[in-house]
Amino acid sequence: MKQNVKLIIGAVLMILFLFIYLYIPNKIVVSNNLFVFQAGTSVTRGLTQIEYWDKWVPYKSIEGHSFILEEGKLEVVESFIASAKTNYIIGDQIIPVFFSAVDAGKDSSLIRFEAMIDNRHLSPFTRISNFLVAKKIDKKLNFLLQKAGSYYNTTTGVYGFDIKETRVKDTTLITIQKNLTDTPTNLQIYALIDKLSQNIKNKNGVIKGDPMVNITWQGEKNVFLQVAFPLAADIATDGENQIKKMVLGNILVVKVKGNNEKINKALVATETFIRDHLRTSPAMPYVTYNTNRLLEKDPCKWESTIYYPIY
Repeated sequence: MKQNVKLIIGAVLMILFLFIYLYIPNKIVVSNNLFVFQAGTSVTRGLTQIEYWDKWVPYKSIEGHSFILEEGKLEVVESFIASAKTNYIIGDQIIPVFFSAVDAGKDSSLIRFEAMIDNRHLSPFTRISNFLVAKKIDKKLNFLLQKAGSYYNTTTGVYGFDIKETRVKDTTLITIQKNLTDTPTNLQIYALIDKLSQNIKNKNGVIKGDPMVNITWQGEKNVFLQVAFPLAADIATDGENQIKKMVLGNILVVKVKGNNEKINKALVATETFIRDHLRTSPAMPYVTYNTNRLLEKDPCKWESTIYYPIY
């Protein structure tokens, strides 16, 4: 009887060991992917800019190049053309994890992670332990993937600014322009704004919004300054003013709070958006001064809106 019990126990253990070695592979791979509705070029560029991962990784603290998570830590190692190499460190295990982003068609991308655990061990207990760890980090990495997807699914995450596409509403603009030899000061800009405003008033025109400004360098010593106001209707113009008709098409709108440097960054980001989405612009962009910069002395409080016509 005892001999039979030993045989049965031996057979069960043998079956259990065979199950462990056959079911649990020598290389455990966990991976997943997620679609985001942004241009592939932009998401790939954003994902490889690992210096900005702190904007989406849900960390408790940061130590050097590592994000301390609720459990374990994510060490960012380096980025490549379309991927980033990291290590997920949990306990005494260091597990290589690759994040990548690829173009998935018109205005969409695929973000992916893949992690691999070397499980070539004779000990069944180690193999089981690694299998359980793989299940745990799979859950953690899927949570990180969702956070990355939420972030890179927005223009703010990809370009640093909330870029919105809408339709042109104000079709009638009146403009005045001036050529300078250097970047215009606020006093020079508002002198031109006041002059245009007075001209509109003299012609009984109705202004529909804040002043719009375009500053363009044309060579090393020539700066083109143009100021405009949206009007309710056409008015008579003199030699200094022109009526411009905006096409009832699409336009990008970007709200910015900050100084001229931040506005210039937003303009560059908007132009990058246009290239990424294979769009073109039929007209020059304007920056609307929503805050009077002569009255508000703190540039950090300036509110502006970029309007960039596109096809």
